[in-house]
Amino acid sequence: MKGELVQAILILFLILLGTAITQAEAAVITVDSNAGGNYTSIQEAINNAQNGDTILVSPGVYRENAKVNKELKILSHSTFSSSQTNCTYVIGVVPTDGVFSISSDNVTIDGFHIAGDPTRNTYGEVGVYLDGVRNCSLSNNTLILNDLGLVLNNSQSNYVNGNLISLGSKGITLNNSEENVLSNNLVVKNSQGILFNNSFNNTLINNSVSSNKIGIILRMSQGNKLAHNLILRNGYGIQNQAAGSNILTNNNLYLNSIGAYLSDSSNNSLYENEFINFLDAVDEGKNTWNRSQAGNFWDKHTGGDADRNGIIDTPYIINQTTGAVDYMPLVNRISSGNILEAFSAINNTFLTLFNKKPVDSPSTREKGVVVEATELEQINTSLEEGPVFLRLGAEWCRACQSMKPILEELAAEYGEKITIMSMNINKNPQLATYFEVGYIPDSFVIVGIENGKYVYIQQDGNVTTDRTRARIVGLEDKEAFEKVLKHALAYEEKEKSR
Repeated sequence: MKGELVQAILILFLILLGTAITQAEAAVITVDSNAGGNYTSIQEAINNAQNGDTILVSPGVYRENAKVNKELKILSHSTFSSSQTNCTYVIGVVPTDGVFSISSDNVTIDGFHIAGDPTRNTYGEVGVYLDGVRNCSLSNNTLILNDLGLVLNNSQSNYVNGNLISLGSKGITLNNSEENVLSNNLVVKNSQGILFNNSFNNTLINNSVSSNKIGIILRMSQGNKLAHNLILRNGYGIQNQAAGSNILTNNNLYLNSIGAYLSDSSNNSLYENEFINFLDAVDEGKNTWNRSQAGNFWDKHTGGDADRNGIIDTPYIINQTTGAVDYMPLVNRISSGNILEAFSAINNTFLTLFNKKPVDSPSTREKGVVVEATELEQINTSLEEGPVFLRLGAEWCRACQSMKPILEELAAEYGEKITIMSMNINKNPQLATYFEVGYIPDSFVIVGIENGKYVYIQQDGNVTTDRTRARIVGLEDKEAFEKVLKHALAYEEKEKSR
């Protein structure tokens, strides 16, 4: 008996010793593109890392596709410095691979600006791809200009929190994935915002999904919970396709063309949501639109509340034929302050910027000076002096770098009459989203503001509020840009003479 006890103690000691050795061996590996760290590439660091290590990546531009096949924390140094200007960019070079491809459990990716190469405009390019993994964490990343922003394939119990995903075909896609949590993400201006495809028991909470063709799609997916999400100004807010037994509660569906569209879908429960849309809901299946305590708030439904219990006395009919009825429609909205603040911020940010006029702003018209643009306020201030030429690009874009001498020549020749500006889209992803960048370099000339929208000069000399008509995409000869600048100056003279 005594021998068995000693043996058990020895085994326990060896286990603890092994754990301590494993923890002691965990290392912090540094990556610096300027050779100031252990390695100059992320993949090189991954190849030489051990399970449990942390890879700390310094700000810079890394043109590579990283394959993560070990349990690692890969962190951008900007995460710790809270810098929004000194960022860590990872730009994919192999369009058939994810910029980050993760095939190991327990991986963390935090704080990166992740993009496909917009000079290629490649279909199917993925920002971050998770395949068959568990317990991975993706946080505080900016994913723009990827065809597919973030893909979870056959993956379980992962966390996607606080990411900006924009200017792609599909923002976030879950294929055959379960029990993942997506929270506090901003998914804006994609073709499809968030797609659940044959996925089960996932949680989508506190996300903002705005200005996509389709905000959220549930396709052949069950048991998912969508709660406290802001779904704003999409073509379709939520679209269910052959999906069942999902719960949608406390979501705010605002200003979508169609708030919720349920096609061939049954047994979904929708309650305590707010519907303020052009068409609030279409239900072609058999779904439940209230629970025993309350239904939803419908902006187009009016009626009395005789017993003052907060429920309108008459039901709200969604589809009489299928029996889609909210029997307990709410009298009052139920938005929390946070949701309303988020709605207000997304809805009014650009209008507010248009109206801001800084005091004693210095002139931006100066011969030979190319102004770095970081916010709409700069553009608006410059417009008070005259036309603005704006080039959208990135420091890692070779064509954009080739355009720098042209910008400098334009500034030298026209800088006293037209403000010449350049903007790095990765340092300013919100503005890249606002201008709907899809390919860089992307240049245009703004000549004014009309009803809260910029007025652009086209290459034929006509004006428009549709930026797509006024874009000069790609690297052109100096003469192509000069032609538009001359049209802008002629337009300015014409307006002054009125």
